[in-house]
Amino acid sequence: MTHLFCTLLAIAAFAALAVSMKRHQRDLAGRALTARETSLARAGGWSLIAVILAVDVAVFGFGYALVAWAGQLTMGAWFNVAWLCWKTAPSRKGR
Repeated sequence: MTHLFCTLLAIAAFAALAVSMKRHQRDLAGRALTARETSLARAGGWSLIAVILAVDVAVFGFGYALVAWAGQLTMGAWFNVAWLCWKTAPSRKGR
């Protein structure tokens, strides 16, 4: 259950980091974000990544936590790449 929870947090973290990038803001937020919103999204994304590591260390111990953390971040990143590709696909632009 911890792996699922941390993977969902990783998906949220990478979504926040994606929306903090100017190139993804119009696609994901529907508008350009202010500088304050961009920096809050970036800080939130990096904070979630740190929280995931803290949860993993608390549950699994340091040795296994690093392996689990890397896997969870990988799954979160892949999910967001797939989501961005689907969201910005040329066939979906008109919708």
